[in-house]
Amino acid sequence: MTLHSAQLIRILILFSLTLTNFSLGSTDPIGDIVDRNGVASLIRESGEKLSVSDNNIPDIKLLDTAVTGNGRMLIQFLDEEELSIIEHTKVYIDKVYYDPNPSKSKMSIRMAQGTARFTSGRGKRINKANIDLSTPTAQIAVLGTDFTTTIDEIGRSLIILLPDEKTGESSGKIMITNNGGSVTLDEPYQASVVTSFESPPTKPVALSGINTSMISNVFIISEPKEIKEVKEQEGLSSENDKDNILDVDFLEFDELEKDYFEEDELEFTELDIDYLDVDFLQDLLDIVIELDRESALEKDSLNNNIALAGTVLGFDVDTQYNTIIDRGLGTIKFYRNVDGIISVTLMMYQNATLKTISDQKESNIILGDGQGIIITITQVN
Repeated sequence: MTLHSAQLIRILILFSLTLTNFSLGSTDPIGDIVDRNGVASLIRESGEKLSVSDNNIPDIKLLDTAVTGNGRMLIQFLDEEELSIIEHTKVYIDKVYYDPNPSKSKMSIRMAQGTARFTSGRGKRINKANIDLSTPTAQIAVLGTDFTTTIDEIGRSLIILLPDEKTGESSGKIMITNNGGSVTLDEPYQASVVTSFESPPTKPVALSGINTSMISNVFIISEPKEIKEVKEQEGLSSENDKDNILDVDFLEFDELEKDYFEEDELEFTELDIDYLDVDFLQDLLDIVIELDRESALEKDSLNNNIALAGTVLGFDVDTQYNTIIDRGLGTIKFYRNVDGIISVTLMMYQNATLKTISDQKESNIILGDGQGIIITITQVN
C-alpha cells in the first residue's frame, strides 16, 4: 500500500466519522412546541410528565407521548414536519432519526386517539418514503402531504386528505393500508374510514361543505353524511353508529303501540326531578362520609353493561345530580340545579368523565372507563 493510499483511506475514515456526528442522539431535541393553549403535556419514555405552559415549553424528544386535555399543541420537527393536535388527543412519537443521507432518515409516529393533523416537511433531511405514520387500525404512507386523522376510543379511524393551503388543489397522496387491503386518497377532502386492522379501508369518498377548522373529535360522534353512506354501502354500520338526535324523525310517532308496563315502572325520568330538593350547603357529616369512601366512586351496573361511577340513577344527594336514562335515544342525561343549571347528555355507550367543582365539594361521575370524553365544570360564587 502506498503512502498516498494510506492517507486517502485515513481521510475517508475521518470524513465518515464527521458525518456520523451529525446524527441525533436519543436525548437530543427532535422538535419544538411552536404553539399551544389550554391543558397539554409531554410524557417522557421514563414516565416523567411535563406540563406545557407559557412558562414551561419543553423540547420534543424521541419516544415522547404528546397528550392534550382541554387544550391544543402544534409541534414542528427539525425538517419542518408539523404535527397539530387538538383537545383530548394522544400521539406517540416512536422514531425520528435524521441522517446526513436523507434516504437513511426515518420517522415513525402513532396517532392513538382524538384528532391530529400531519403536514410533511419542506426540508430535505428525510425522504417522505421513510415516514411511517399509523393509527390503531391502519398504516399511512405519505407523499408530500397534509392530512388529518380522527380516532375514537376503540381505534376506528377517519382519515381525510387536506388541500394545499395556497392552491386549494390536492396536497399530494396518501396510501392507507392494513391487513384487509389498501386505498389511495388523492383529492382534496377525500376521506376513508378504517374500522379494524383486519377490515379493509372504505372506498375513498369526497366530503362536501367542510373546511380544515371543522375537522375535530365531533366527527367521532356525528360522522359526515358521505361517510355514513359509504359505511352503509359496505356493511360497516353497527350499533355504535346510531344516528344522533339531529337525525330523529319526530313525525314517526309510534309510542301508543308501546306497552310501558313491560318495563320497570319505577324507572327515574325527568318528570321525577324535584327541583326544590337541593342541598345548597353540605354539612360536615357529609364531607366526612365522602372522605371515608376510598375512591368516592361506587359503581352501579346499567342494563346495557355500562358502568356508572360516582353517582346513582335518579337523584343523588351527594352529587346533587339527577341521572336519567333514555333507552329510546340510547342516551344518559346528568342534570343539576345548584348555583345554576348543568345539563349534560351523552350516548350510553360512550366513555366519559364529568367533573364538577363547586363551593361545596367536588364530584366525579364516570361513565364506562371514563377515558373518552373529559368534561370539567366549575361553579364558584
